[in-house]
Amino acid sequence: MKGVIMAGGSGTRLRPLTVSLPKPMIPFFGKPVMEYAVKLLKTHGIFEIATTLQYHPDKIINYFEDGQKWSVSINHFVEDRPLGTAGSVKNAKGFLDETFVVLSGDGITNADLTKAIEFHKQKGSKVTIVLKEVEIPIEYGIVLTDEEGRIQRFFEKPSWSEVFSNLAYTGIYIIEPEILDYIEDGNPYDFSKDLFPKLLKEKVPMFGFKMDGYWCDIGDVGSYIKAHRDVFRLGGILDLDLKSPIISRESNISPNAKISQSVFIGSDCEIEDDVEIGEFCVIGDGVKIAKGSKLERAILWSGSFIGKNCELKSCIICSKSILKDYVKVSERAVVGENYLLKDFVEVKAEAKIWPEKTIESGTVIDENIYWGTEVIKSVFWVRGITGDFNQEITPQFAIKLGNSIGSVFDKNARILIGDDYTEKSSVIRKAIETGCQVTGARLYRTRGIILPIFRYIVKDYYDAGIYVRSRGNSIRIEIFDQNGINIDKSLERKIENLFVTCDFRTSSNINFVNELVSSPLEMYFSRLEETFESSKFKGLKVCIVSEDKSIISLFDKISERYGLKTTLISGGSKQCIENLKNMCVQSEYDAGFLIDRQGEHFIMMLGDCILYGEKLKMLLAWLEMKKFKNKCMILPEFFKAFISDVERILDVPVKYTGNEIRDYMKVVLDEGIDYFFYYDAVSSVMLILEKLAEVKDLIDRVKKLEEVHV
Repeated sequence: MKGVIMAGGSGTRLRPLTVSLPKPMIPFFGKPVMEYAVKLLKTHGIFEIATTLQYHPDKIINYFEDGQKWSVSINHFVEDRPLGTAGSVKNAKGFLDETFVVLSGDGITNADLTKAIEFHKQKGSKVTIVLKEVEIPIEYGIVLTDEEGRIQRFFEKPSWSEVFSNLAYTGIYIIEPEILDYIEDGNPYDFSKDLFPKLLKEKVPMFGFKMDGYWCDIGDVGSYIKAHRDVFRLGGILDLDLKSPIISRESNISPNAKISQSVFIGSDCEIEDDVEIGEFCVIGDGVKIAKGSKLERAILWSGSFIGKNCELKSCIICSKSILKDYVKVSERAVVGENYLLKDFVEVKAEAKIWPEKTIESGTVIDENIYWGTEVIKSVFWVRGITGDFNQEITPQFAIKLGNSIGSVFDKNARILIGDDYTEKSSVIRKAIETGCQVTGARLYRTRGIILPIFRYIVKDYYDAGIYVRSRGNSIRIEIFDQNGINIDKSLERKIENLFVTCDFRTSSNINFVNELVSSPLEMYFSRLEETFESSKFKGLKVCIVSEDKSIISLFDKISERYGLKTTLISGGSKQCIENLKNMCVQSEYDAGFLIDRQGEHFIMMLGDCILYGEKLKMLLAWLEMKKFKNKCMILPEFFKAFISDVERILDVPVKYTGNEIRDYMKVVLDEGIDYFFYYDAVSSVMLILEKLAEVKDLIDRVKKLEEVHV
């Protein structure tokens, strides 16, 4: 006895589940549906199997190969065009030299094939159709048999007025090989519409075997969800014992998560605190569910990510899809593969979203979204490009971004690329490099320097710059022009257009990425030496606190060069801040500074005075005006709300810029100031220390003004 698994259908009614998968390969409790058909045949002593393939045949061939994994022999027969159910089986005629059983590769059943085969032989049947009683016959092809089981009549999906039986054929057939001669060669030919009526007309012996047990044809999304629920409720359908939760030992589940008795959780999953997994949930391998999310009767394919406080009910989330925080997906909705739903997206009941799209935050989806109907975000945000590693910002995304950046700049432009020396930013930086290289761009690499110093090196030596940094799982990519300033909106739009259209420049001349010959820090020190008087720093006692080791190391070198007596503390906790404050109050230090890990912002402590935020930025604007002998202070426009009292004390005009970083930096350079103190903690500390006496005097004046107001 041999077996045939029909696995060639495109699964149109199951889309978007079957956009990139043939229907027999959609997952069902951690395995492709068709694997259960292979196991069923093997259970009943059928070890030689043929598959009939047409839609995405490679997916099935690559997974099942020759069947040795299941201790069976599988031969694959691929149609070059659709041949119909019967035609596809005849395509395997050379293999089918004895009685054979035909199964549908997209059905779930525990039919007793051994009994059906015995019935077939006992009746002397040429074709035996396995039948199942159903409650709603209009959804199936139905069969009428006589008392002996001989088939009298067929009808394909009747209306209620045409129903004459509740016996549906299951797509399971036992067939003698000579029946293949009744099937036309080379043309589409169907079992129910063509072959069976023909055999009935010619009075070929055909019988119907009424099966007990379970059978479900997974024809649409509703039946796919129902089949999962049936396996939990009925039990014994598959080789699974679902009386208690099935949870892989390789998964990491918080003890504070609530897990129902009727769940299936695959391997390498991560389920965080306060997650609720309700009944009938099926979770594939490698799924991560973040804190506070609630799932009920949801089906999650492998590799999907569910953010914080999401709500999923009776829905399907396909492989590698990402749902950010507070996303809601309702009953019978489907989110296709490689999808990104941003925060607070809501997918209404029965909405289906085709693969590889992005839905912007707060969007409500109440209809199907098909091919070419993108709800996409801009690539750029306020400061460059941001997103989570391997979610919004993947290596594939970074390569494409590199293609776009390399294409937008002149091919002779010298582009400096760097990162903050973390593992994740390094991965993305390498991918951007690859994308740039294929456009013929000239790249130079530096690593492990903080962003403010990177800006100056771009400004002093290069035509453009790309900097990648990470914090936790978040990635930020910033792109700079020849002045070290974030590129303007027109250039951002050009990069975005290239990113969308993929109209990249190509080049047969691929340049290696050049490592910097000179030390980036030496380049920066040369700039400092041209700007600040070393005599102003000697003997000052300073405390520097930062959680970034490169900043601590940098100030160690600065202290040596400028004669500072510096205490360096690695850390950024509240306790570090309190200790720094206490030391400065006790006059142990002339000044103390807590610097963030990016090297852009900081807190200053002088005695009992703590300065940060807007007040500190206004102090820097005043100091840079005095340092570079300007006639006015330069500040972003939103400072108008804070400046009135300071204007009275300083009696100097203020020049306001736009609030975006590029607007501020452009005006600063136009005014002849060669530093971006507003976004550069290290140079700002140097500026404050050089003019420390004036800073203390100004702070005393401000204190007196505040006392008068009190």
